[in-house]
Amino acid sequence: MAKKDPLRFFLLLILIQIGAVFSWQGQAKGEAAAPVSSPQFSGYFSLYDADQNLVPDHLAFTLDLPAEYTGEVLWVCGELQAMVNNQWQTIDYAARNYPGPYGGTPTLTFYGGELKRLRVNGPFRIIVQIKGVNVNLSGVGGFSPSYRYEEFEASDLVMCNQGTVSTALIRNQIYQWAAQQGIRLGPLGAVTFAFDRWRFDFTGEAQDSPKRVWYAPDGRIDWVER
Repeated sequence: MAKKDPLRFFLLLILIQIGAVFSWQGQAKGEAAAPVSSPQFSGYFSLYDADQNLVPDHLAFTLDLPAEYTGEVLWVCGELQAMVNNQWQTIDYAARNYPGPYGGTPTLTFYGGELKRLRVNGPFRIIVQIKGVNVNLSGVGGFSPSYRYEEFEASDLVMCNQGTVSTALIRNQIYQWAAQQGIRLGPLGAVTFAFDRWRFDFTGEAQDSPKRVWYAPDGRIDWVER
């Protein structure tokens, strides 16, 4: 039997190890370069008339939920964007739990009074995010027709995750809260609903500074002096 040369055997072992390292690096680079597909959501925009007076007061987006997520407990979130100064800017946000209290397809609603206040026109774009246990997906949901802000009214009724709620009722609850806290609000100025909560701007009086009060649909109240 021929005797093995220890030096040649040692050099062969080194070459094998170097080749393995380059092979692993090539695989890692190939994996990193592989394109990552972003989820594609589909759905449709529509106008909604919460107070049933034949004038739309909400912009709605109904999501065609992918079949693999039906039956899951999820949060469906949406950023509503408008083209401002030639770039997309977020102007509102809404989130709904799914399935909701009445079941059905996930629908996000955006208060038309806010579109009217901002004086922004469509087409609007929505960025959809689906959150749940081991689920966190986001992507563009679609584009709306070229709705104009004049089409909407600032209705007393607002659609939120808790249902359809009267802004007048929320205003009365804020007055009651302020009285209990000993806070003087003064005359009420602007009221709107955006980013899933009401905002009340009080103008103040001679000895009281103006105040801004936020009311979330779950009953949380925050305020600051302006």
